[in-house]
Formats: sequence, structure tokens, C-alpha cells
Amino acid sequence: MIITKVLGITSALTKSKKAKLAILGLEMVILGYALFQQKQEKKNKQIDA
Repeated sequence: MIITKVLGITSALTKSKKAKLAILGLEMVILGYALFQQKQEKKNKQIDA
């Protein structure tokens, strides 16, 4: 993901573990949301079929 690359840039620019953890947490939230949306789309396709 793009956020992983941002995390790499962040680690190069800052030594702050809080900033790294915040970006990692944000990436996990986005991934969870994407998986939820994918599951909903599959469910909708099954209902339509």
C-alpha cells in the first residue's frame, strides 16, 4: 500500500515511534474497511444472482 511507503519515508524523516504507530494504525483501519467493503460486495452479488 501507499501508506507503507509513507511509513518508510516517515521513519527516514523522524525517529518518533508514535508517528510510525499512528501511520501503521491508519493503514490497518483502511485495510479493515477495504476487506469489509469486499465482503459486502460479494454478499450483494450473491443476492442479485
